[in-house]
Amino acid sequence: MFKKLKERQAHLLILTFLTGLFIGINVSFLASATEPAHRYLDYFHRVYQLVLTEYVDTASPKDMFYGAIKGMINSLNDPFTRFLDEQSFEELKEMTTGKFQGVGIEITIQDGRVVVVTPIDDSPAMKAGILSGDIITTIDGKSIKGMKLEKIVKLIRGKPSSTVKLRVKRDGYDGPLEFELERAPVKITSVEYGIMPDRNIGYLKIKNFGSETTRDVTRAIKDFNRKGISKIVIDVRNNPGGLLNSAIEISELLLERGKTIVSTRGREGSGRVQFFKSESEPIYRGELIMLMNKGSASASEILAGAIRDNDRGKLIGTKTFGKGSVQKSFNLDDDIGVAITVARYYTPSGELIHKKGIRPDYDVPLEKLSEKDMKNLKAVREKKLLERFVHKDTGYTSETREAFHSYLSANGVDLDAKTADFFLKEWIFRFRKKPLYDMEFDRQLAEAVRHLAAAK
Repeated sequence: MFKKLKERQAHLLILTFLTGLFIGINVSFLASATEPAHRYLDYFHRVYQLVLTEYVDTASPKDMFYGAIKGMINSLNDPFTRFLDEQSFEELKEMTTGKFQGVGIEITIQDGRVVVVTPIDDSPAMKAGILSGDIITTIDGKSIKGMKLEKIVKLIRGKPSSTVKLRVKRDGYDGPLEFELERAPVKITSVEYGIMPDRNIGYLKIKNFGSETTRDVTRAIKDFNRKGISKIVIDVRNNPGGLLNSAIEISELLLERGKTIVSTRGREGSGRVQFFKSESEPIYRGELIMLMNKGSASASEILAGAIRDNDRGKLIGTKTFGKGSVQKSFNLDDDIGVAITVARYYTPSGELIHKKGIRPDYDVPLEKLSEKDMKNLKAVREKKLLERFVHKDTGYTSETREAFHSYLSANGVDLDAKTADFFLKEWIFRFRKKPLYDMEFDRQLAEAVRHLAAAK
């Protein structure tokens, strides 16, 4: 339910490259040049010597060279090609294990704006109410317009228990929203699954594509098989991607041997073209539907494209993010490196979805709030009515809902009952583990279940 207000599950920390699709970490540095560069290197060396000998203050060689590398990479105008200093390089290694430290959001650059791709489940950002699509405008009161993503990352990151204030612009709101987030350790569980009671339908939530995701998905599917489940929903909403191998391996669990999963193509004329096909028999052959939205990116889109183009299942939700490039990381030393876009990927039908995304077979947007409810929600926020009404032991019951409706009326707020129930439930589950899925408000999931129930 509610467009922009329910699209919020998955993935990594506040890293600019996490919507990127990574081949992996290469342990050697490869250098090549497409044109003679001796003259430019001479310029660089002369400037370096001049700064060391003539500059009024003592200059740091490390800072100068790091800055030069960043400048070289920034000239490519590719937000996913980046220099990995000690901190960023460590974050990259942490990415594949799902362990992070921060506020729990992923950002990217779109049309010069810093956009939230997704908040991470149970992270400080999600608990505070940050949503996919939010545009960050200030950090701790400082405008970030025109600022490099690396600097933005440093402003948001910090020591655990410290706080950072974000101002965001959100569709449907006239004015900015302010959030104060407390930094904390963030652990991502890549997969959650369960069986929907009385429906005999399996629900599989893939939150990211990391080093352990294939193992976790395999375990889930085998459990479905043991219990006789022949219909499943695979949910990759707000899953911004991860490792290429993980997306390929999970596709192999679902596709017949020999089916094309994805192809990658490097620089034109380089001859670097690879086709990835399923090399094993699937472990699941039943009916499936995949849920996706604008927060589904990269590896999520590879899986969606493989399912769609091989006519393996149907896609339900909204158009995906449109991240079709592949990054590879190269070590410069033991603890620094670079991540470089080395290829673009294509779906089995040969479609390049970069900056376009994948459209679902069934377009099911989340419900929009009325202007009246938007106005009254602002009053709920300003008066802190949810904070005052909900306590850690508050349960989501019919009695609680009726009491909340009366409480809103007593404070001069006239919210639609369904809207009030949605936000009450969201707030209650800030203090406990959320249910795996929510059929009460999730119309996309409800539509998927309806299609599977109708399938023979």
